[in-house]
Amino acid sequence: MTTSLTALKFVSSKRPTQIPSVQLRRNKLVNKLHEQIQLISAKKDGVHFAPLHLRSVRDRDTGEIKRIELPKRIRPWFFTSDNGKVCLQIKYGSKVIDVSGKNKPTIELANADELVKTLELVKVAILAAPRMKSPREVL
Repeated sequence: MTTSLTALKFVSSKRPTQIPSVQLRRNKLVNKLHEQIQLISAKKDGVHFAPLHLRSVRDRDTGEIKRIELPKRIRPWFFTSDNGKVCLQIKYGSKVIDVSGKNKPTIELANADELVKTLELVKVAILAAPRMKSPREVL
């Protein structure tokens, strides 16, 4: 048994007790990008996309607090511009993030078919970013 354990590398390491705030912000942004990808895919298929979230509601008669599932409202980050091209703005909360760093926060696409591919590219870039101190420093 000891001969099979010699191939393993043992280290003394301590498990972190909480996730760093930088990683929390990054995870939040990646989750929102994933929701946008699901929204676009549902629109292509002609299906209504409304994920559910839990909400606590107090019953007026009994005063009991119940948890019910309600559809979450997701606002699309994309729109069609005046010239007919699809524009995409990456948002963190309600703020638009300038991904390019050149005071140009909107990504212009030729058509709606490129939306999912572009969002996947941004998602991979965010996960690969070494440091993110604030949401504006995503990439």
